[in-house]
Amino acid sequence: MSSVVSAVVLLTGCGATGDQSSAPSPPPGLESGCPDPGTAPPFPDGDLPRGATRVRACPGPTSVTGDDEAVLAATVQPPRDLLTTDVDRLVGVVNDQEDAGSDLSCTANSGPEVVYWFGYAQDEWRAVQHGSYGCHLLTTGADDQRLGGEALAREFAAALLDQRREAAAPATTARAICRAPNPTPRTALAAADLDVVSARRCVMTRPGTVRSAVLTPDLLARVNADLWPGVDERSRRLCASGSTEWIEGVTAWGDVVAWAVDACGGLHPLHGASVLDGGRHYLAPDLDAALAALPLGPSVQQW
Repeated sequence: MSSVVSAVVLLTGCGATGDQSSAPSPPPGLESGCPDPGTAPPFPDGDLPRGATRVRACPGPTSVTGDDEAVLAATVQPPRDLLTTDVDRLVGVVNDQEDAGSDLSCTANSGPEVVYWFGYAQDEWRAVQHGSYGCHLLTTGADDQRLGGEALAREFAAALLDQRREAAAPATTARAICRAPNPTPRTALAAADLDVVSARRCVMTRPGTVRSAVLTPDLLARVNADLWPGVDERSRRLCASGSTEWIEGVTAWGDVVAWAVDACGGLHPLHGASVLDGGRHYLAPDLDAALAALPLGPSVQQW
């Protein structure tokens, strides 16, 4: 099935440094948070203008099938902070991507849509939309799609994480809970290795019912140090399991992250807006054993 990127109606406008009389007005509040996911992005209709000073990553509209039926795809949790460093480099990443072409065929699976809002002077904004599935196309205009959505997602995550290293994390009381493995909104940050301040081991023994264990401080430190990328050989001799298992965590910035653990001990990031691939990553045997030794709490109907 060919990939179908959500249709968005927009008005044609000039670049961010040109005449704005016909450009769509940006939604209010982008300096502090994301607009409604159905907001029509003001695409640049071509290359992004240089001179952007900030970027915000936000959930986009729900992707649709060829029959205009909603795909069961999780949206994403947007980062709470605004990227204000290396922004012009991200503009270059978008502009360097090749055109998708009209004969491109992509698998229409059900990843989320992510909109990257680029802010300019005088409260002007332009946006590009990443369809995080199939060919990972970037939409930069009504008739303008490019390859390379993964490149933008990874570069944005790297830049924001670098910026955070020089900033103080906000005060948060967020704690890990065992949300449904899929579909659940988790951070859009395309980074497999994110340190968490709270985490749980979650085991679903039947649909909607979970037993879990809070990771102790010493085990939390081990997870932050050794979980990813783990080892390249499977940590479990037998690949047999009657349950679904994952590790759910929350970072100091409130990002919700999770790693599925398959029956062989393989790790598969559930966050990152479908950009991250699992590859050959397995829990280290000693860490796997330590997690398995945690006493699980009673069964709880979570969803």
